[in-house]
Amino acid sequence: MLLEQRPLIRRTLRARGVLPADLDDLTQDTVLGAWRSMRAGRFRPSPALAPADALRPWLAGIASRQASHYRDKAHRRHELPAVDPDRLSALAAPSPEARLVARGLLRAFHRLRPELREILALAATGLSLHEIAASLSLPRPTVATRLRLARRLFARALTRARRWPR
Repeated sequence: MLLEQRPLIRRTLRARGVLPADLDDLTQDTVLGAWRSMRAGRFRPSPALAPADALRPWLAGIASRQASHYRDKAHRRHELPAVDPDRLSALAAPSPEARLVARGLLRAFHRLRPELREILALAATGLSLHEIAASLSLPRPTVATRLRLARRLFARALTRARRWPR
């Protein structure tokens, strides 16, 4: 069941800022960590849920923590992300306006508080409110409130960003 959830793990890691070059390694680390946790008895699904349904938010939480450790390690070592030569040609193709819009989206996203960014990123990977709440160990109403606030603040930042001169 763990290996079937690799696409979810990859989406979660990618949404949390893991570089494509490190995605396979971190996916493997997440699966291995989940397997060890299962063997140690730390995966205890609710009897009300099917094990497969309980597994998704649990794995998303493990993947989020793995991505956090990944970012912390890069910061301590003062690593700079390596530029993939294949991506350079893709960056040259779009118009400068598209890159400005993307930069504005990222700026608006990073202006959110970290807890709002995390919930918005997990929602963007396709997780439901229940799954996000379970992976972050938060009550579902808190997740719903934070997600609503994050969407509103993100939309407000985007409307401010549209005032750029074209």
